[in-house]
Amino acid sequence: MFSLMANCCNWLKRWREPARKVTLVMVGLDNAGKTATVRGIQGDNPQDVAPTVGFSKVDLKQGKFEVTIFDLGGGKRIRGIWKNYYSESHGVVFVVDSSDVQRIQETRETMAEVLQHPRIAGKPVLVLANKQDQEGALAEADIIENLSLEKLVNENKCLCQIEPCSAVLGYGKKVDKSIKKGLNWLLSNIAKDYEAITERVQKDTAEQQAQEEQDKKERAERVRRIREERERQEREEAEREGRQIQEEEPDDDNMPSPFQPIGNVVSENEDKEKERKRQKEPQEGRTNSSKADADQEEEEYEEDNDEEPDDTRQTPENASSGTTGEQSKKKTRKLHLKRKHRVDPLRTEDAPAESPTPPPPPDFFKKPLPPVANRPRPNGDTHDIIL
Repeated sequence: MFSLMANCCNWLKRWREPARKVTLVMVGLDNAGKTATVRGIQGDNPQDVAPTVGFSKVDLKQGKFEVTIFDLGGGKRIRGIWKNYYSESHGVVFVVDSSDVQRIQETRETMAEVLQHPRIAGKPVLVLANKQDQEGALAEADIIENLSLEKLVNENKCLCQIEPCSAVLGYGKKVDKSIKKGLNWLLSNIAKDYEAITERVQKDTAEQQAQEEQDKKERAERVRRIREERERQEREEAEREGRQIQEEEPDDDNMPSPFQPIGNVVSENEDKEKERKRQKEPQEGRTNSSKADADQEEEEYEEDNDEEPDDTRQTPENASSGTTGEQSKKKTRKLHLKRKHRVDPLRTEDAPAESPTPPPPPDFFKKPLPPVANRPRPNGDTHDIIL
């Protein structure tokens, strides 16, 4: 009864524990099946997987663990970036292509470099002998012997488990049981010493960040010295040739970074657009007011023309008969006119009278035509003349 209650208390304690965050790095040679394995664990189809360029990050939930897997590319040129992820990793998944016997020596050298790194030594390692479904794949014992796995593990004090598997035979709930078994083994061993491994991860991450900052400062100092030396040489050469020294270019360190958050760029553009509209409003107001004045003047002009009949327009005859006040009023209105909209009709009485009959035809129709002259033409070889 007491043991049953203790087991229930332990189960309740584990159930109330928060999810633990674990980071794993998945490494191995190119074409070993790393991405297919990750996709199978994640629940995606592992078929037709493209080679990984750089790395890919996958987040998934495994029981009480929130697992982050960094799938690192296995090409020779990409393996140099693996060390940048060792500090934050709680464990390692090394994928081996069991069917590629010709590259087994390269696999051994690569695994030795990984396990001997000071930020990996002592952490649990899972070895997945992938592609067991292909013909000629090495068995588990052969892989252990060819990789000298026992020697590498003992030298670097790493807990190790090897699982022969095939990543392309299933995914999700139907993923290869060996992959699932190996992943559970790795997470359980990390959980046994989670606090110590997490403390080591935090320490290694802080040291790596400090080292990166130091390297960045040293690189900036080298660049500054090279630049000063180049400027000094250019100055001496300019003084020697007697030409004017060009102005120094702005320092890259003081220049604003072109890589800014999109939110800041959008807010800056909105502020500039508001400022531009604010400056443009007075000009538009003045333009609209001038347009309104012109429209008002045109309307007044049209009203004056509508009220004034055609017979009462200003002419020399009726101008003298009008009063002085009306003339001054109409002259004042006409000072604001800019253009005339109406066209006066032509006076028919002033137009020339049309002729009732058409003009006579020209005289050359009455002249006689000249006579037609008969020219002598030759007729064959006899040269007779036909008249």
